Amino acid sequence: MIKYVPKMPNLKEKSFGGAWSVHDKYTSLSRDEAILKFIGNDKNYTEDRIEIIKKDFCETYKEWMFSNLKNVVGSKDFTEACYTNGTCQSFDYFSLRYGKTRRMRISKSDYFYHQMMKRLFYPENYCFIEEDKLRKGDALLISVPFSDTGNEPNNLEELLCICDDLEIPVLLDLAYLNLSLDIEIDLSHKCIEYVVSSLSKIFPIENHRVGIRLQRKIWEDQLYVFNDAENNYINHMSAYIGTYLMTNWSSDYIFKKYRDKQLEYCKELDLEPSKCVIFGVDTNNHFPEYNRGGDTNRLCFSRVWDGRI
Repeated sequence: MIKYVPKMPNLKEKSFGGAWSVHDKYTSLSRDEAILKFIGNDKNYTEDRIEIIKKDFCETYKEWMFSNLKNVVGSKDFTEACYTNGTCQSFDYFSLRYGKTRRMRISKSDYFYHQMMKRLFYPENYCFIEEDKLRKGDALLISVPFSDTGNEPNNLEELLCICDDLEIPVLLDLAYLNLSLDIEIDLSHKCIEYVVSSLSKIFPIENHRVGIRLQRKIWEDQLYVFNDAENNYINHMSAYIGTYLMTNWSSDYIFKKYRDKQLEYCKELDLEPSKCVIFGVDTNNHFPEYNRGGDTNRLCFSRVWDGRI
């Protein structure tokens, strides 16, 4: 059996390492309520009922995701939605679509999963953004807020304009969006083909793999087979739990509840508060052990706050 070791350092054993949802007492109780409600009705989940669960999830997520964000424009154009197993399933299909025909562009300090894809499947067709300018024939995958800082990626608008001009397809990973405030994104750029997100960083359901992929029009791929009403291979229990949590908690609940705590920790540790509430950004290299390949070091407070560490 081949053992794969990611190139980026594994920081999950460190107190402020990794990126985790806050296991908030009240959202955890809601999660448990949702599980019990689902199990209590298990015999009633016919094919028609499963289709309703999926549609409810997608419609709820589309509205909930952008409901408290004033500086994100163009989201209404992304009318088509698919349930996904977290964000990783969307990344996989983006790579399957473009990995053999285009040069895949990622950042050195973005989500480590992309570097795994690079090394395992398309080692010759990946190039870090930091190592070459964008060129025609590329495909760009980038997180907003940026995984390494929780803020907008450097020169995001410039990158998207270049992608427009060079017809470079873009996937935006918005997994941290609903933990953030004042993030600015213009989704009206024609280059943006996919907008993806997950509830795993917001609610304590990281093992349930609850995500969504949005696009302007249907592009048939394997994900549509999973979501098709005749198949419905989706995890309808996780979809039910996700909808239950979004229905009971606003998209800015975690940010509002923990913002003061974030500012307190950042002051104590001499960090810059990220726009993403679970992170502090070390620009003075006090904590080099938390470097993820970029110019700064990212500390995640979630497990310290909820007592897991």
